[in-house]
Amino acid sequence: MSLSRRYPALAGIILVSNVLIACTSVPMAPQPEPTPETGTVVTEPAAPATGWADILGPVSAPENWQVEPCVNEVLLCVEADGELIGTVERFSYPLAEVNLQGGAPVTEEAQRQFLRAWVTDHYAAIEGDRKTADPNLSFAGDPPQAIAVGSLPGLRYGYSVTHPNGTLFDRGIGYVATDGDQVYVFTTGVISGDPTGSFSDEAAVEAFAPHLNTIIQGLQL
Repeated sequence: MSLSRRYPALAGIILVSNVLIACTSVPMAPQPEPTPETGTVVTEPAAPATGWADILGPVSAPENWQVEPCVNEVLLCVEADGELIGTVERFSYPLAEVNLQGGAPVTEEAQRQFLRAWVTDHYAAIEGDRKTADPNLSFAGDPPQAIAVGSLPGLRYGYSVTHPNGTLFDRGIGYVATDGDQVYVFTTGVISGDPTGSFSDEAAVEAFAPHLNTIIQGLQL
């Protein structure tokens, strides 16, 4: 099973240009829209949920910490005594964008297999990226653990990247789930050089981690 390495958190913006048609000097008359057949109900397609505000359920946090959606809708802001100390990033993409052998995972067992392969692929991508930047860095991935992501079966994963002397370079925590149509990813940690979906230090990550488990399980997915 070959999976895409990493998908961006923010969808691209598609600009659609209007084309002006002028075949003659006489302007074209606007064409009326077809009248729906009797009894037909015309509805607009529902916009997909894209931000934390759309899915956030009950929140949990250490004492004197606050958790709420950021102005940037793909980030969940975590504050301590009113000071921002970290964020959790969420993103999703269609399962159809993943190169799958044997088709989309329809059964629950097939979805679990897909998620395990996704984590393996993600670990390989992170390790390759970090070692390209510095071959002396060491990568260690945690065994993924089953966890509910809202109403969906999912996996919690984590990894650490360290310098030869043991000093932390990166610490990542993430959750991944699929409903057979979309892939949902939630990620945070201490990510060097990346303020998106990261915390100020490892102690803050570890203090918030059990509360994040609760938040992820309560999502309205």
